[in-house]
Amino acid sequence: MSRIQYVGRQSQHFFGKYLSEIVRNLKDRGRGRVLIKETEAANYSEPCFYVIDHAIPVMSDKTHVRCRLWARRVFRGRDLGVCQILRTHEPDWRLAHPDEAERLLQAASDPRNAAPDVPVRCVAPMPPLLAVYLRRRGSLPPEVLKKADAAAAALSTSEHPRTAEQKEADGLLLLTKIPWNPELCQVPVVPSEEEQGRIHPPCAVASSDDLIVKPNLDRDKYYIRRSDAPGLYWKVILEQKSLSSENPSEVNPIK
Repeated sequence: MSRIQYVGRQSQHFFGKYLSEIVRNLKDRGRGRVLIKETEAANYSEPCFYVIDHAIPVMSDKTHVRCRLWARRVFRGRDLGVCQILRTHEPDWRLAHPDEAERLLQAASDPRNAAPDVPVRCVAPMPPLLAVYLRRRGSLPPEVLKKADAAAAALSTSEHPRTAEQKEADGLLLLTKIPWNPELCQVPVVPSEEEQGRIHPPCAVASSDDLIVKPNLDRDKYYIRRSDAPGLYWKVILEQKSLSSENPSEVNPIK
């Protein structure tokens, strides 16, 4: 039997158990039980917990440290729905007592215990180089230029000297979407009508999908790492649905 020697010191930032250690000792792998992540509970006063939906062991992990777990996440009093838990390898998990779990569920049902929204502006001044390029190329609509020049004239009381290129960029705005991160509790602020008139590309086009950039989870390819090829990423392409399965009437029309 080979001798295993651990080098380093034990982490002092985590106090608890591994998630896989808790789940494999519960009936039905803990379905319906409440878990608490100690680092979140220590950093936030709002209720933070997880309600286990289902768990799958990672058979390739011989250390039994990792597992795949889906749970209903309540973060700072906000119900984020059922999602996959990513940090299952951190030893800071604790199984809540049924009485404590009931108190947490009751506290999460009260909207007064939820974290407040953090408003974030979704407009920013256009970079001078981009503004000069678009102006001299003639890519900006006349309505946008007119409103931008009017706004720049109203704000031309700066004491610092400005170059001609910087003056060309005054008044023009860009729509800046915020990345999706439910832990930040950010809420985008819709630009006013006056700001929408100075945004290029137009606000109606740039914000057609949403002001929040969400990750694309419905993708047909992704990258994985394999133990037999360390340092390399393997590209996995999922089989796409054929046209016959989606629109059979287009392939074989019924006469």
